[in-house]
Amino acid sequence: MEASKEILELEEWDIFRQIKKELSVESSTEAVQLVASVLHALRQTLSVQNATALINKLPDFLKLIFAANWKRDEPQVKIEHLDEFVNLVMERDRKSKKFLFKSDDVFVLSVIILTLKRLYKVVDLDTFEGVSPAFRQELREVPAEAAAA
Repeated sequence: MEASKEILELEEWDIFRQIKKELSVESSTEAVQLVASVLHALRQTLSVQNATALINKLPDFLKLIFAANWKRDEPQVKIEHLDEFVNLVMERDRKSKKFLFKSDDVFVLSVIILTLKRLYKVVDLDTFEGVSPAFRQELREVPAEAAAA
């Protein structure tokens, strides 16, 4: 039982190691901040009901990241396409003054792809209510390997 728990924890943290390695991110803290930026932008595209449904499907470590600094009165942003989501992530980064992405939309796209492709492994986004069909289709068509290119 304890060994399977350790394996699960290793798999959960794999998303951060993958981003750190494939995108040449310097620290694990920065990788966590990048994933958080994507999850927070995703949260903003969902209704409160859909965001709550998503959080209930996430592993514990992602629940904490997803819910961090959640302002329930934050306006929902309708996203239909991947490029709109890239713009949302960059806009949120500028507004927060974190400057994690340094106006590099290719880097943002890479972080989004790696994060959401890993999210697909724990949550079936293809059937998840609230994510636009066009956005899901674009994400499905982009290979995860393209993110590191």
